[in-house]
Amino acid sequence: MTMSKKIRVGLLVVAACATGLAWTGVGAAYFLDAPRAMFVFAVIAAALATEALFWLTMFVLGWTAFANRHWLIRLLSGGHTRGETRQA
Repeated sequence: MTMSKKIRVGLLVVAACATGLAWTGVGAAYFLDAPRAMFVFAVIAAALATEALFWLTMFVLGWTAFANRHWLIRLLSGGHTRGETRQA
């Protein structure tokens, strides 16, 4: 693993942890009955952290990982798309 790849993977791990902590904060604000303004702030911060994680993942994995997502959909759906019938 090259140093550049370690940095990219480390950056993704840090971003994923930050996103997880942000959503944990949303849960804490909800269950601790925080004021509405604080809860809204927590939700906005978590949404922005999730968006940042999405774009950072795209930049690290490259555009082809997102452009070829149909491969993953076909893999998860058993090799067929909506509307296709399975052949016996």
